[in-house]
Amino acid sequence: MHRLALVRLALTASLLATPQDTVIVVGPFVAYTRYLDALDNDDFDSIFAGVQYFQSHIADLSVAERDSACKEFMTFFFATISHHNDMIWEDHDFISKLHDEEARRSPEIKAYVEALHRNGLDLYTFGRLYYIDQQPDYIYRHFSPHVSLAVREYLALRTDELAEGFSDSDSLTVSFREVSKRTIRWEHYLASYPVSVAADLAHYYYQLYLCTFLTGLKQSPVFDVGGDLHPELTTVYHEFASRYYDTHSGRLVREFYIILKEADFRWSPQVRDFYVRRRIRNMHTAQVPYR
Repeated sequence: MHRLALVRLALTASLLATPQDTVIVVGPFVAYTRYLDALDNDDFDSIFAGVQYFQSHIADLSVAERDSACKEFMTFFFATISHHNDMIWEDHDFISKLHDEEARRSPEIKAYVEALHRNGLDLYTFGRLYYIDQQPDYIYRHFSPHVSLAVREYLALRTDELAEGFSDSDSLTVSFREVSKRTIRWEHYLASYPVSVAADLAHYYYQLYLCTFLTGLKQSPVFDVGGDLHPELTTVYHEFASRYYDTHSGRLVREFYIILKEADFRWSPQVRDFYVRRRIRNMHTAQVPYR
């Protein structure tokens, strides 16, 4: 056939092609995100399915894609946790069974707890509130061997924090000294890995701990009802400002400490001005994580 005729034939075929004739090839990372999107987060076993898919396709992913895939999994994981917490908090019969020691031994509750455990989850409680959350090292165990150092260190930091806890929503369950340690750890992380795929998550935790360090929580305030600074903090602020004087956090705490010292370590209008000027969020009204 004449070359011009061949060209015309090819053009005609392309114009007549239907969408079904077009084959779109997606990369392994996009394939993973689509796989996660298709999972049913009503089913706890979808969590382990997401882990298995990642591990079985590691060879297809670059390190950067593994980092992004890990973050996509975390998004799916946390959405699943949130979804199931909403479900159990609305199911008063189920909650009453959790509070009944005999009912907790029933096949229904046992099967539920077993499904949690095999998918990296557990039931936690404070007071009479039950909630679902991740086992501290679940993501670290399954993803850290395969991701970059930046993401591995992020996962390691979060593993330690999850194991120790943080709050019962309104009150701290760790000391202010521990909050100070977390603050500087996240600042150092951000300085070391400013463009990590986990940098936005790290920034969230940095702000969470920094603002909590400087304002406290509703039931764990830095000032008591009489306006006096929490006894522990006079020393903790001074030591922090002295040790980390060359960091952003250290400079903020030093400025705050000077304001406090000038007011005999009591609340003053200058404290409020400091919060506004330095954009320190008052965590008394914030919704903070339990762990």
